[in-house]
Amino acid sequence: MTLRHYRIFLGVCEAGSMTAAAESLGMTQPPVSQGIAELERHYGVRLFERLGRKIRITPSGEILRSYAIETLRLVDEAERGLFELQDAGSLRVGASMTIGGTILPLVLADLRIRQPRIRLSILVDNTSTVIGRLKSADLDLGFVEGMDEWPDMAAEALYEDELALVCGPGHELAGRGSIKARDLDGRSFIVREEGSGTREAFAQAMGEADLSWEAIGVANGTEAIVGLVSAGLGLAYVSRLLVHENLAAGRLVALEVEGLSVRRKFRIVRRRAKQATETMAAFVELCRLRVGAMKR
Repeated sequence: MTLRHYRIFLGVCEAGSMTAAAESLGMTQPPVSQGIAELERHYGVRLFERLGRKIRITPSGEILRSYAIETLRLVDEAERGLFELQDAGSLRVGASMTIGGTILPLVLADLRIRQPRIRLSILVDNTSTVIGRLKSADLDLGFVEGMDEWPDMAAEALYEDELALVCGPGHELAGRGSIKARDLDGRSFIVREEGSGTREAFAQAMGEADLSWEAIGVANGTEAIVGLVSAGLGLAYVSRLLVHENLAAGRLVALEVEGLSVRRKFRIVRRRAKQATETMAAFVELCRLRVGAMKR
């Protein structure tokens, strides 16, 4: 069997018919049918049930599909790794929203100084999305926050970030400076979207303290959270790395909370099956240096 057979097979799985697959693959229909027939003869199983002009994948076909997807993914990854050795290097990196707006730009600027011809592809999204793109091999490295462990990922914790509770200057708690954890029970919060490491850390800390809360607003970026909180619509837990200018300008007020600490770790993550390149190693080293400077 060849990679061509697998590509034809997956094309048919996706298109749902031989004719549609041929069109999407830029082929005529007879070679597609022949390729499927050769696969079925080779493995001695039926891969599709023919239902008139339509087809339906069989249980045997489902098994082959998972292996075909993984085989082609590994082939594509091998090609990218070999091509990287022939040029200035490349890096596909994803980062969570907090890291993408603070540490990542500094690290990538350092990397460009070391490797000025490097080809970069950057994704800034929530932690869940970055991990998903790593699993599908669309990224080489992820720089994320969050509480989860991912068995198929190698992760290195670099920094523990403590989130600050903030409110607008007109909020009823703004003049208190320090409050008890129980003062948060039943309060309205502006929170990040599902899949965010910031939201995950906040929800876990509130749950462990047996405190209820209401999500009066959901935003997928700090700018929106700052706008809603500064208008007095609710409280929010955010990284000080992202809001220090707003705190200094008086648009937000930080509150100390006795008995409640909301923390999350910044981690470098890659798939265990992914062979680390020199470019990846350089990026990780620069992350360690930048984070080390933040700790001092």
